[in-house]
Amino acid sequence: ETISDEAPGLVGINCLFSGLFETVLDISQSIKAKFPEVPIAIGGIHPTTYPKEILSNIKEIDFIVNGEGEDQIVALANLIEGNGESKLSEIHSFAYRNKSGEVILNDRSGFKDMDMLPMPAWDLIDFKDYEIDLSDYYNPKGLEMKNHVPLFTSRACPYACTFCDMHVVMGKKLRCRSPKSVVDEMEYLNGERGMNCFSFCDDNFTFQKSHVLEICDEILKRKLNVQFDTPTGLNVSSLTEEVVAAMVEAGLISATLAIEHGNDYIRNTVIKKKLPRKKIYEVVALFKKYKVLTGGFFIIGFPEETPETMEDQYKMMSELQLDRMGTMILIPFPGTEIFKQVIRDKLFVNDVDIDNLWKTPMSYAQNEFVIKPYNMTIEELREHRSRLEGLRYKFFKKGM
Repeated sequence: ETISDEAPGLVGINCLFSGLFETVLDISQSIKAKFPEVPIAIGGIHPTTYPKEILSNIKEIDFIVNGEGEDQIVALANLIEGNGESKLSEIHSFAYRNKSGEVILNDRSGFKDMDMLPMPAWDLIDFKDYEIDLSDYYNPKGLEMKNHVPLFTSRACPYACTFCDMHVVMGKKLRCRSPKSVVDEMEYLNGERGMNCFSFCDDNFTFQKSHVLEICDEILKRKLNVQFDTPTGLNVSSLTEEVVAAMVEAGLISATLAIEHGNDYIRNTVIKKKLPRKKIYEVVALFKKYKVLTGGFFIIGFPEETPETMEDQYKMMSELQLDRMGTMILIPFPGTEIFKQVIRDKLFVNDVDIDNLWKTPMSYAQNEFVIKPYNMTIEELREHRSRLEGLRYKFFKKGM
């Protein structure tokens, strides 16, 4: 209905996670069935991983943006508007079919300076469409909260965790926005749009100490009465009392920690996290000292998993007593060290058609184990997972 009303010259669809590709494909096919003349461009981590395969097999998708897409989508729109499709080869980090039907993959360019990007077009958003009931949400300032507004202050993560594939899109070089531009955005959303609850969704918000301290200082200077959380997971190694205290003073009310595993060998040798056990306990104690709601990300099902490593996971989670603890199943994403290991050692539980992962990817929200550890059965993994799930909210607000 929207396409019929708006008559767009281009439709762009984001495929943020691989598990969403089937939905993206369904939307694209539905659009083309009624509007065959409207070009469709897609982007995100899955298309960036499989541009040639998608364009070779899916006629409804015309263009793929590889990596970050701001420059490419503007260039593409300009070419379409000016009938300049013959210059598609000039768009960097871009894939398309030429007149002969051949898939062309343009060279991948460098990554963006974050301050070259304008503020998101928040004026086009009606926040009433996204209001949710936050009456039970932790709210120490007693603010009237109806929305969680996502903000990004940086892109990429310089670490090399073996399960993570975010570098496929963002690269590994951390690029930060200026603290002023971040708080300019918050001030607009707070003053002009009435928003007072934010989520910093960076891959690694606290990696650069000066960056986060300057953002907090800028919030305080402008006397913004806001609250915020960090739902995507903070790097524990980067956290000190100075940083935690500054975030709390600026409005931090809830923090999620990317701990990953309670076994030292799995966490630091298998995952390559480089995170000492002592540091984890120190940081959790800091957040409890400052009355911050705590969450933790944990992963199970690594090839090297054993009943002993799972017991270490349970023991750490029980000792930390975070307010909420998510136990995720390991998914071997293409482009990661874990994926190469699983292929090499044939660890998939079921037959997986590697050549067709572009079409039927392993979901990021997988609820069943897809790889079998060297020294554990799937039934053992299920039993341990059930036990860990029992800790999810067991200690909610008890440590505050």
